[in-house]
Amino acid sequence: MKIKLMYKMMISFMLIIILGGVIVAFSINFSTTRSFTALVRESDIAYAEDLASRISVYYEERGSLSGVESLLRIYSQNEMQREGLMRGQHAFGSENETFSSERMSARGQFRALPVVILSTEGDILFSTVDIKGLKLSNTSGVQIYNSKNKTIGSVFAGSMISSKLLPVQDAFLKSVGKAIFFASIAVIFFTFIVGYFLVKQITGPIKKLQKASNKIAHGELSVRVDISSKDELGDLASGFNLMTESLQEAERWKRQIIADSAHELRTPVALIQGHLEMMLEGVYSIDREGIQTIFNETRRLSTLISELQELSSAEAGHSTYLMEKISLNDLLNSVINTFKPKLKDNNIILNTEITNIPKVTADRQKMHQVLVNVISNALKFTPGAGMIMVKTWYDKISNTVNLSFEDSGPGIPMEEREKIFDRFYRIDKHRNRDSGGSGLGLAISREIVGRHRGFIKAVDPVLGKGTRILIILPV
Repeated sequence: MKIKLMYKMMISFMLIIILGGVIVAFSINFSTTRSFTALVRESDIAYAEDLASRISVYYEERGSLSGVESLLRIYSQNEMQREGLMRGQHAFGSENETFSSERMSARGQFRALPVVILSTEGDILFSTVDIKGLKLSNTSGVQIYNSKNKTIGSVFAGSMISSKLLPVQDAFLKSVGKAIFFASIAVIFFTFIVGYFLVKQITGPIKKLQKASNKIAHGELSVRVDISSKDELGDLASGFNLMTESLQEAERWKRQIIADSAHELRTPVALIQGHLEMMLEGVYSIDREGIQTIFNETRRLSTLISELQELSSAEAGHSTYLMEKISLNDLLNSVINTFKPKLKDNNIILNTEITNIPKVTADRQKMHQVLVNVISNALKFTPGAGMIMVKTWYDKISNTVNLSFEDSGPGIPMEEREKIFDRFYRIDKHRNRDSGGSGLGLAISREIVGRHRGFIKAVDPVLGKGTRILIILPV
């Protein structure tokens, strides 16, 4: 059976509240009982000490403890009168007499507090309670001294005789226990109500996330979660929204790449099909020139497919890299040498400022491909009698090597500099294949440089309004 998170949290919360309430109630009740018992014993000892001093005076006046119960009667009446005054009763009336008589017994129990007086030999001189079975020692009671500071007996009162509390004291503790019990019940009840709303506040955003995730599972990538709390749930909601934005962007990009791939593949296929149809119908003669045209389109189509496969492998991380220490200066000079004939044919000047830079760990073949792509693009967009500037230098602060490629072409608008590294992107909106190529070279270069923990980007030109590509690789 599936139990909702809210119910699980409420059950857990309730168990914690009940357990905490029981522990707190037990602790308070235990502490109260122990403190009250200690207070009662201190009060009883003080009572016994006061009584002992009076008995000592009585002994000095009489010469013996005979008839000490009369002293206890007077002492008890004085104590009761003081208690009455403390309660706001200024005179003893019939109520007080009744109260007094209730607290007296036939054996002389003048006060509700039990009292026992022992002689120095341990004999009972006076007792208001039955102490049969109880073992009292002179040393544990309050000592009674004569004028010569000699012990003549001992006094026991209340809890000094027995650990059992008086009925009124026991009733007090029971009333305190009841108060603690009902207070605990009330606290548990109100805490449960507060906990219910707190749990709802926690599970509410989770329900929103659940509903949103179900919508995403059904293809609604535009859904967003509105959770403004500044806590872990708020962070989770922000991460969820970023995820959906990424999914939406990936979906848009997938559709875009399908459309772009179809467009790029359609053009050479259409040209090949058109030439073949014309040849079959006799419009075009089947000669070397016609076959060469078809061959050029098939070669372009093959190149495009290879670049798509290469880009797909690079983005998926499936490409194999043979990393080794290489000299970028040597590799760059090798690539430049392969372009010198084209540079000469197009009357383009190539200036180089290649300084001494340290070797880097890289895949020679992959970096060769990057340099070819960048220089090829510079060559395509540099007009006749133009110029290409190639520079290399070492940055000691960041411990990186930098390669700069700048042409004197028309340049790239600021807002489109990042886009040129996207698949099939061309500044030429009409997708002129002769001037713009397949639009995959820089995208492949970005993936390769990224795998080398480096960066490739279009930056502000130095010489004029042309394009400047900067490659940064760590040493």
